[in-house]
Amino acid sequence: MNITKRLYTYPVLSEEKDDYNSSVFDVDLQYMMNGVNNLKLEFNFTLDNEGLRNLIIDGKAEYIIHIECSNTAFRTALHSITEQSSIDIPVGRIYGKLEIIALIVSKENINNFINSDWNDDYAGISFDFSKGSIIGYKNLPALDIIKNYEELTSASSIFMVYKRLTTEEKPMDVNIDSAQIKIGLGTQEYDTYSRFCKKIQFQPILNSMIVFPALVYVFEELKQETGIEANQGKEWYISLSKAYEKRDLNFIDEVKDELKTSVQLAQEAMELPLSKALSMFTELFENMEDEEDI
Repeated sequence: MNITKRLYTYPVLSEEKDDYNSSVFDVDLQYMMNGVNNLKLEFNFTLDNEGLRNLIIDGKAEYIIHIECSNTAFRTALHSITEQSSIDIPVGRIYGKLEIIALIVSKENINNFINSDWNDDYAGISFDFSKGSIIGYKNLPALDIIKNYEELTSASSIFMVYKRLTTEEKPMDVNIDSAQIKIGLGTQEYDTYSRFCKKIQFQPILNSMIVFPALVYVFEELKQETGIEANQGKEWYISLSKAYEKRDLNFIDEVKDELKTSVQLAQEAMELPLSKALSMFTELFENMEDEEDI
């Protein structure tokens, strides 16, 4: 999503170009969890070019932050005319790399614009900007966010779903005695799971059916008298503890909280998986109904 090697018919302010002599357009990005469901991005803009700043002050231009996650097709834009701005992004909408670019964009047609800091190639020349023209940009480093819900629901992290070689129908099995939490499914169930587990639209449903009850069992074991002591050296326990730490929560205190059941803890840890599953189920069902009506 970053701007690379793009040619413009007018001067553009960027550290990657030499259209301006000494002017700076920079953006400082800070990010943190806001609660357990949102990733908060905070932006501080630095623009020391008086001509461009006046365009923003006069309402003729604005800052735009374009945010995109190609893995989930999530895309949004933050518009601002102030030097500080922020946005909350639901962590359930993003996965892996989050690409961000900051822009200065004209909000209307601008005629005969001249800037005193242009290099000698543009001396004495004026330019017209059409509405939506990029007149400055800053490519920000992509964020590779390790999200709480990813750590708690990814079968490639603390969970391993495997096939139980049996021709008989047997209940799902959960084993916590190794580095990962192992979830055993019968042959038929596993074949169905493996068919749909990599499709994003089915993941909330599968997580609520398979990972959620497994996590309930995990919390039940941890709530036992020696549960924490017996498991705290295992990799899955350490991953869970780190995920809670990123939320500014003490994992042991949460487990030992007598007011919270294992079902409640599992739902909080996975950020209300049943709600996500039912929402996706509703969306899929309504799409099927729409197709039938065509």
